[in-house]
Amino acid sequence: NLLQAGSSLEFYARIGRFLNDFDPTIYAARAEAIAAEIESQQADIVGLQEAGQLRTKRPGETDDEAPAFDFLTRIVSALEDRDLSYRVAADTVTTDIELSGELSDGEVTLDIADRDALLVREGVAVTETVADTFDETITVKIPANSGDVTLHRGYCTANIRVGGVDLTVSTTQLESTAMEPRRRQAEELLTILPSDRPVILCGDFNSGPRAETETYGLLTETLNDPYAALRPDANGSTCCQAADLQNDDSQLDRRIDGTLYRGDLHPTAVGRVGHREDDRFTIQSDGETARLWPSDHAGVVATFDVSGQT
Repeated sequence: NLLQAGSSLEFYARIGRFLNDFDPTIYAARAEAIAAEIESQQADIVGLQEAGQLRTKRPGETDDEAPAFDFLTRIVSALEDRDLSYRVAADTVTTDIELSGELSDGEVTLDIADRDALLVREGVAVTETVADTFDETITVKIPANSGDVTLHRGYCTANIRVGGVDLTVSTTQLESTAMEPRRRQAEELLTILPSDRPVILCGDFNSGPRAETETYGLLTETLNDPYAALRPDANGSTCCQAADLQNDDSQLDRRIDGTLYRGDLHPTAVGRVGHREDDRFTIQSDGETARLWPSDHAGVVATFDVSGQT
């Protein structure tokens, strides 16, 4: 993590390593693998977290001139290549920061914009959307910078109509570095979700039955977990593979991602994608062959029956 460097020297070293190791080919292949997961499940709604954009700028370059990689756009494009029509119903930029670093050939600025998004399949009616960030934030000091960086988390919601039934779907990522801000963000989210219709909440909660449980416990006071109803003894771990995604054996040992619900909804299935060895893909990078997981998290897939329609 760039923001957890203990000194200016370590901070600049991490920036350099990140930029030297960044390979757009790998991220594009990951987008293809995630699109394949979505296709395999024929999902109507897809909640994404950390579907961000990265841009590197040299002195004198404008934003339009600087090379950028947009993970959300690549996923939508990969779906289109599979003749699948999804639109971005709502997305919110959470933390957007600029970090300066040094490479062997000079200075560079790294602009990282984190983002959550809801994708909606063609044919699903969307009547209203909301995209915002939480009031609760966390501040991190950068050793190489005289100031601090404020880390934001956010959420997206969309009101949809399925089979004549109105419901709200939402996606979020809660704070990963500290429990109290994470819990307060969950409290805020619970006040935002409507009480007059069914709700489905998907996200990276950084809390769960096999991890830090306080925030998960707060959410499940009013929301239900399909695993509890359908697969109470299932492992269901979703986090986390190695940072470079190249570990041979799965390292998933915590269930911190989920799909929760309340109201007149009936879960019929729940499971994971991207967690089996066969889900890894092969890619050529820098003249070497590598096998990677699509993400450091497994995806969670839940199916619901809404008034007789699935």
